[in-house]
This record gives sequence, structure tokens and C-alpha cells, in this order.
Amino acid sequence: MHDYYKTMRKMTGLDNQQDVEAMLADIAFALDQSVIIAMTDRTGTITYVNELFTKISKYEAEELIGANHSIINSGYHPKEFFKNMWTTIGRGKVWHGEIRNRAKDGSFYWVDTKIVPFLNEKGIPNRYISIRYDITKRKLMEEKIRKDAEIYRKIVEENRHLAYNDQLTSLLNRNAFAKKLRAAITEQQNTGSRLGLVYLNIDRLRNVNDSFGQETGDYVLSIVAKRLKKVLRAEDIIGRISGDEFSFTLTEAANEEEAEQLMEEIKASLESPISIDGELCTISTSSGIALFPKHAKTASELIMKAEKALHYVKERGGGNYKVYEPGTATQTLERILLENELRKSVQMGHFTLEYQPKMNLSRRNLSGIEALVRWIHPDLGRIPPDKFIPLAEETKIILPLGEWVLREACKQAVKWKRQGYTPFRMAVNMSTVQLEDPDIVETIKRILFEEEAEPELIEIELTESSFADRAEMRDTIQRIRELGMHVSIDDFGTGYSTFSYIKELPADTVKIDMSFVKDIDVNENSRAIVKAIVTLADTAGLNVIAEGIETEEQANILHRLGCREGQGYFFSKPLSPIDCEFMFSKSVENE
Repeated sequence: MHDYYKTMRKMTGLDNQQDVEAMLADIAFALDQSVIIAMTDRTGTITYVNELFTKISKYEAEELIGANHSIINSGYHPKEFFKNMWTTIGRGKVWHGEIRNRAKDGSFYWVDTKIVPFLNEKGIPNRYISIRYDITKRKLMEEKIRKDAEIYRKIVEENRHLAYNDQLTSLLNRNAFAKKLRAAITEQQNTGSRLGLVYLNIDRLRNVNDSFGQETGDYVLSIVAKRLKKVLRAEDIIGRISGDEFSFTLTEAANEEEAEQLMEEIKASLESPISIDGELCTISTSSGIALFPKHAKTASELIMKAEKALHYVKERGGGNYKVYEPGTATQTLERILLENELRKSVQMGHFTLEYQPKMNLSRRNLSGIEALVRWIHPDLGRIPPDKFIPLAEETKIILPLGEWVLREACKQAVKWKRQGYTPFRMAVNMSTVQLEDPDIVETIKRILFEEEAEPELIEIELTESSFADRAEMRDTIQRIRELGMHVSIDDFGTGYSTFSYIKELPADTVKIDMSFVKDIDVNENSRAIVKAIVTLADTAGLNVIAEGIETEEQANILHRLGCREGQGYFFSKPLSPIDCEFMFSKSVENE
């Protein structure tokens, strides 16, 4: 102790031992007010506790002094845990760890503990001082995160089939099929193997629906799916791509001749009569075939070539199959006209933006706006987005169109701000094709600068697939965020991201897909999925908005589940700029 005083005098510059002792007393007092302190003799019997110790353990000091630390043992840790602790401090070394203790009332608490041994002149410990910090809240949060992650994992497992498979046929859906095909192509590239891809359409399925009803049409689709699974190899990938279209691989097809032989067998199997209410129904199919690597080197290109071959068959009446031939005119007249008109309309300005409000579910006032592009053709009229957006993406027309949309949205956001409306965030949808453009970040910067738009008032909405399995795309998204713009994930939940994935997303907001909202008032699974997404998003610090809200009950349920914002026809359909301004006024009045 004399050496310790000497050291303290040297460190503090104090010569008087009383001054040093007074300073040490002040330090002890400060520690006593901020940390949990206990002292024991060499056998572990408690000889001193401070007030914070009694407060957290709920024991009086008289109950603790003279007792052993086993009085607060929760039974959580194995004997080996304490054996290692005693071995460490018994050797005169400091022990550090986290301990769960039990208070007098039976409640549990966690403490970050450091035990310091004090040695006698022979170097043997004769007492121990434990310094503890209350970490109960942190441990409870960690446990909550772990449980939430486990709940989410179970929901994912239980609903994975719905996420990746078509509900009617149990085949892979469009997204899952494309993902598996990409993986298969990568494997074929590594091994030097070949495969064929088939796009198949059931001819005139609408006639079956009209004659026998929708349920019969669904039954026919299920039979086709079963027959495909039976006639194809286990290694082949099969998916239902749309209402009456299927796609599958031919892993045995090394060339055109082998592909055609296999298609003869498949076509015969699929077109054998189907019994419907005692009557035999015969279907007809049309198919397009493309071969890897002869016709295409990537999955997306292979799909495009197979679709072109299918179009070729359909244009000639259907009921047949065709292997893709380079240079074959396969586009339908409608598609050719639509593409030409789309190009002209971008140049001539036949597009407009409508704006759909986003609402705060708690206050029921405006929280943001989503800009939605609309094509109003002077002759063809209003053309729905689901018809022209895929075409724009495929033909890369989406690049000039997307630039126009962003510029117009920025102009409108700046205009509304200058009119004195309370600033809010304007969301703009961006295609994966746009993200793949190497100049996209510079394009965004230029538009923001030229339109004098503040980056923090613009939000870019991306589909969940934009974030997955593409490191370079994730880098682009992060660079967009670094401009000061917000990024949200549209249609979230359909990809069933893992817990670790959601924490790493370069995004600010997740937008729960409407498929979980439309039946949330009657479907317990949908409620569980939404709750899990909200919980995990909260943990990762992400905002949550639900789309597709059509009823007040849906809005109330989402609010109870913790969803902060909502969007849908219950609040408002997409509006013109003037109609939107009416909602701004209401929003300001409510604030």
C-alpha cells in the first residue's frame, strides 16, 4: 500500500498523504455511485456491498454481508463456468465475464463483471473486489433479436414454398425459375455442358375457361404441370411463368435434333386427352426452344431467344414447336408497333406523372409521395404500365424514359416546396436496367443539380431483386445513398431475405408487398410475416411502409403491427399534381 501511495503522489503531484487519501476517497465515492461493487474474503464470503448492489439484487446489505455469492446464483451458468472463474482469480489474475444473477424477488439481471484479486506479501489472494455494470437491457435486446430472428426464420421456412412456387401447380414461379436458370447456366459454363430451354404456351386456354369455367382451366394447368414433372428428368428445372405459359430446361439436349426429339415426347404426353366431368378434353401446345451456348451465353438472353421462337410458332397458328433461328422475324405486329410508338412517345413527350400519397398510419396525414409514370398515347389512349414498362426495360428505352421521370419528379418536388408546402419526400421508381447503366449515378447527380432538387427530398424505389447477388449493383445503390438520397426496397417480402441480409441492406426503407396486405385481415400467416418484417426492420433501423391498403381494417391492423406508413386506394388513388395539392393543404392543417 505504501508503494501505491507513492505512485499516486507521483501521478497527481500531491505530497501530503492525507490529500492523496482524500482524492482516493473521492474516486471511491464516484465509483460507488456508478458501478456495482462487492468485496469478499478469500473463501468468497461477502464482506462489503455498495448501495447499487443492494438495489439491483433487492437484498438488504445485512442479508448479503456474511453470505456467499451463491445467494444470487441464477442456475443459468454451468459449474464449469464458475470453476474457470475461481481458477483464474485463485492464480491472482483478473477475471472478466458476463453473469446472469437472480434477485431476491426471483427476477433475473445481467452484469458485466470484473473480479480483481488482492494479494498478500506471499502473492496469494486474500480478498477479491468485484466491479459490475448492469447490462440487463442489452442482454434482453440481444435475446429479443435472437428470438425475432428465429421467428422470422420459421416463417420463412413455412412460407418458402409460397415465395418460390406457383400456388396452383407447385412449380417454380417466374422469379424463382429465372434464379435457378441463372445458377444452372453458371454451372454449365464451368463444366462446358449444354442444355436447352423451352417456353411453352397452352393454346386457347381461354376457350376452356369460357366453356367449362375457371376452375376447369386451373385443373388443366395442374394436369400439365404433373405431366411435365413426369416426362422431364429430375435434373430439369420447371416453372410456371404466367397464366398459360410454362418454361423448362432440357438437360439432355445437346443440339437441335435432340431437342426436337425430346419435344416430340413431351408434346405427345401433354396433349393426351384429359378427362373433365366424364368428357375428354384435348389441349394444344406451342413451344419455342433455345440452346445454350449456341444461341445465348446468359440466362436472360436464352429466355429471350426461347420466347422469340415461341412467338414465331404462335404467329403461324400455334400447335407446334420451333428451335430458335438467328434472324427469324418473331415479333408480333402489335409488339413492333408498340415498341415504335414507345420510342416516339419518349421523344414527343406523351408521358405524364401521377402522384400517389403515402400516409402516416398513426396521424393519418401525408408523409410522402410516389411518382408514377403514365403513357397517354394520342391515338392508342391510356396504355397500362404493366404493358409498356417490361417492353421499355427489354428494349432499354427505360433509360431515357427513366431519366425523364426522375427529372420531372424533381421539378415537381422543387415547385411544391417553392409554393410553400411542407417539404416531404418524393419517391421515384428505378428499374434494375437503369441501375446497370454505368453512368446512372452521374446522371442522377446532374439532374439534381440542374433542377436544384435537394437529394434528401428524393427517394429511389428499387425492387428487392436489385439488392441480391450483385455486388456491383449494391455498390451503385450505396453510391446513390451517399448523394444524400433515400433508398427503399419495393415489393419487400417476396424474396424472403434472411435476418443477416436485412441488416446489411444499403437501404433506408422497406416497402411490404401488397400480397401480404390484401388478406391481412383474414390470413394469420400474412400478419405473422408483416410483424416479423417490421420487427427485423426496426432492429436494423429501417423504416417500414405497406402498399396496397384498400380498407380501414387493413390500415388499423398494419398500424397495430408496428408499420409506420401506408399507401393504397383506401387513402388515395394516384392523382394529378393539382389534386395532390389539396392533400398537402389538409396535411398542413392537421399538423
